[in-house]
Amino acid sequence: MTDTGISQANVRHRDKARDQLGAAGASAKDAYGSLRTGAEELYAGGREHFQDGRQVIEEKVRERPILALTAAIGVGVLLGLLLRGPRTVYVRVPATTRP
Repeated sequence: MTDTGISQANVRHRDKARDQLGAAGASAKDAYGSLRTGAEELYAGGREHFQDGRQVIEEKVRERPILALTAAIGVGVLLGLLLRGPRTVYVRVPATTRP
């Protein structure tokens, strides 16, 4: 094979690789676009659910504020106990008198 034949083969391989990379780039761009659209839809749906839940909680608190306050205190105490972690309490045994 001559130098010209080798350089032509190199050009063909380069062009083929460039075409394949272009196709892969276009495919990646399409995938990114569809993922972005899906993420935006999920975010919007989650935001709606969060707002609906917040409204329901506000209504319940307005209807029964004492119950809501009691529940909040209970949750706070439970979280405090869980976050405190295990505690070991050592009790000193009183010394007994020897006979």
